[in-house]
Amino acid sequence: MNQSLIFRGNILISILLFTVSASFISCNKILENSKNEIIHSYRLEKEHEFLIHSLTSVEILDYYPEEKIYLGYTYTANGKEILLLDESGKILLQKNKQGEGPDQHSANLSCLAFSETGDIWAMTSVEILLYDKNLKVKKRFKYQPSNILHLYTISKKFSYFKKDTSKSDITFATIPTGTSRFNPQSIRNFNKAKLFELYDQKSSSISEFSFLSERQITDEFLGLVGGFYAPIYSIDAKSSKLFLTSTFDGEITIYDLLKETLIGKISIKYEDPSAVDSSSKLKLESMSKTPDGWLKSPKNQSIHVLENGLFAIEYIREVLINPGHKNTAEISETIYNNRLILFNQKNQLSNDIIIPERGIIMTSLPGNRLLVKLVNPDKEEDFTRFTIYRIEII
Repeated sequence: MNQSLIFRGNILISILLFTVSASFISCNKILENSKNEIIHSYRLEKEHEFLIHSLTSVEILDYYPEEKIYLGYTYTANGKEILLLDESGKILLQKNKQGEGPDQHSANLSCLAFSETGDIWAMTSVEILLYDKNLKVKKRFKYQPSNILHLYTISKKFSYFKKDTSKSDITFATIPTGTSRFNPQSIRNFNKAKLFELYDQKSSSISEFSFLSERQITDEFLGLVGGFYAPIYSIDAKSSKLFLTSTFDGEITIYDLLKETLIGKISIKYEDPSAVDSSSKLKLESMSKTPDGWLKSPKNQSIHVLENGLFAIEYIREVLINPGHKNTAEISETIYNNRLILFNQKNQLSNDIIIPERGIIMTSLPGNRLLVKLVNPDKEEDFTRFTIYRIEII
């Protein structure tokens, strides 16, 4: 009788130990933060790699899945050249369209993107052009932003949506993501300044979003970093939503652009030890410092809209800011120290995800995948290497 009880007791203990062990293993994969948000472990799983053979570095900005082609550019001695490429990296078309001709743009090219039908939007500081895939102009119109910005050696993805999808008129961001229009001299009233600007083609009107005073930035810190402070955003044209943060910011704000209303706020929880909590303002006395007095901070780099309501933010860990530099800060980025954080439209879903091989994210792809440019800073190569990664839960 006693042996039977001991035997049953051992079975019960074994079951309990197994349950505790299984729970422990599960908790290693799923972490719960203080707001009861579930943080999963994710990784980037390599799918495919290709090379683009070019003596100058190639940047890819967009992808058109119906024809499986990429849109990008390269900067040569003659200026920016627009590129169309297939999925193997073969260059299908390469042209410089800056000039005074009927199919050309006179100002520097700021942004590029595919339209929903596979045509090509091109944006300069004062004009929007729609090209076909042979880079013949289909239409063009002038616009007048509140600040005229010129991008000389780089271009960004053109961000737009349609208020009425049955019409051809578009509404678009006038400030390319990652581009600053701020400096201490240009902001007369910090409390009235806003981070983001849209231009409505139909009404020729401008809408501004997000007061700087309501974000993590302070007047003091803005005066220090100046032109390094910029909006970081992505527009989901299908849902007409804006996902907005800035280069130095611990929060993402989500807007319904059809109603022009704020619909969500998400705090960013970096694994960067130098990050200031999103509930606190960026003040010099509260920021991490190096022994020689340089400030340390994460720096947001890009936002990428994914499928199923997901999006991701790319940031650089531990950027160094020299507060003693005259006029504006000197900033030293730890190059190729980029990290990725995944979100749905309510919560943060992951901790930092390491981007392999010193990668820099170019654009998102169907199937919750990312196109990543791989850089070898130690060797000059006659090609640019790209890898496609799929976001996977571990």
